[in-house]
Amino acid sequence: MADGAGRSGGTADDLVVRPLEQGDIEAVAAFEAEIAIRSFADEAVTDLDHYRKKLGKLVRYGDDWTRVAVRHDTVCGWAWVASRRNFITNDLYADFRSFYVDGRTAGPAAAVVLLREVLKHCEAEGFTRIVGRTASSNAAMRSLYELAGFSERHIVYELDIGAGRKLG
Repeated sequence: MADGAGRSGGTADDLVVRPLEQGDIEAVAAFEAEIAIRSFADEAVTDLDHYRKKLGKLVRYGDDWTRVAVRHDTVCGWAWVASRRNFITNDLYADFRSFYVDGRTAGPAAAVVLLREVLKHCEAEGFTRIVGRTASSNAAMRSLYELAGFSERHIVYELDIGAGRKLG
């Protein structure tokens, strides 16, 4: 999620949430690259062609739930939820794959409006839970998860063991 700096925005009333379309791919690819930068810094995949291809498949096949938030004909946010089934328990759950709101164009209520749409979809599908991920440094998304009632469950640690580093 964007940090909201320089909000111009509007009200929740002038925000439209609709399915992802072919014409949205360029804007959403840029969102995905921004998410990668926020999440992975120097290791981020920022190749827009990579995201265009991935998003094109989402539009073409339509297996996952994808929505964009639009204000005044400008795509200002996006959400992606995939259905998953636990192979051991057989529980059907939601994989919250991506979420982004451009703070410069979306306005302060857009993230909440879009998240409410995600939650309504997940409830309507009968998912047993929603699993979402974000970088530990993404305070905005962590706050949104907390606002919605998500609980932190797993923490991943990494140790770079590149050239010249001795372990032990």
